[in-house]
Amino acid sequence: MSETKIQKAELLLDTRSTLGEGPVWDWKKQVLYWVDIEGKKLQCYNPSTTKYTEWTFNEVIGAAVPSEEGLMLLALERGLATFDFDTEHLNRISVLENEDSKMRFNDGKVGPNQQFYIGSMHKEFLPESGNLFRVDSESNATIEVSGTTISNGMAWTQDQKTFYFSDTDIYKIFRFDFDIESGALSNRKTAFEIPKSYGGADGMCIDSEDMLWIAHWGGGCIRRWDPESGVVMQKIEVDAPHVTSCCFGGSALDTLHITTARSGMTKEQLKKYPKSGGLFTYKTNVKGMHINYFKQT
Repeated sequence: MSETKIQKAELLLDTRSTLGEGPVWDWKKQVLYWVDIEGKKLQCYNPSTTKYTEWTFNEVIGAAVPSEEGLMLLALERGLATFDFDTEHLNRISVLENEDSKMRFNDGKVGPNQQFYIGSMHKEFLPESGNLFRVDSESNATIEVSGTTISNGMAWTQDQKTFYFSDTDIYKIFRFDFDIESGALSNRKTAFEIPKSYGGADGMCIDSEDMLWIAHWGGGCIRRWDPESGVVMQKIEVDAPHVTSCCFGGSALDTLHITTARSGMTKEQLKKYPKSGGLFTYKTNVKGMHINYFKQT
């Protein structure tokens, strides 16, 4: 696997998030949201005004996605909740309630069916202790992938027939058949394997050409992969070793927003990579796709 076209991302915001994750571009509001999982924060950046806002919660926040109603669906440690920006009111949803202090949610996305796919994981990475759940508009939860370790990176192809998924600990990207009517995932296959020297496959997004942009934890970069051949097409270096996720944003959907983490780094590492935990950007030659909004009945 040759790595051609090496470029570099630029620091946009020096937020020093402990575990920055899950960037999502709200194309209706033209703002970027992302979380600091361990910092228990929801963060927002408006490129047109350069305004940065953050909200802090009392528990770990694994993922945040916008809903059709203009609320934010949060995967908090104790379960799902909606957050109203205007009133700052948190409304608990009685689904995926979690009473196990050793478990938390990690990475979630809304599919083309407007349902929420959210992974769970053990805080000490106990193998195969998590699941990938699907939550529908009536707050019913279904296990779609069981026995995951570090549930991560999700992406759907443009024809809405294929779903890609990463379990970071396994160093593989899986391909599933996706049924948009039921929301079910089936027929799991290995799309391609990740060399361990590249760093684990963390969060990811997909572009308009159905190529995967994967954040590499411990690899200090984003790589653009062809999921059909398993070939790396591009490498974007990031000035932080723990690159956690990415998404396309901006008015033209040609800006890659990249999250990073400081979690678990030594003083020496932080001195070498002081921008760790920051939000980075990279201008791409290809466009991303609009996100889907969670639909509640």
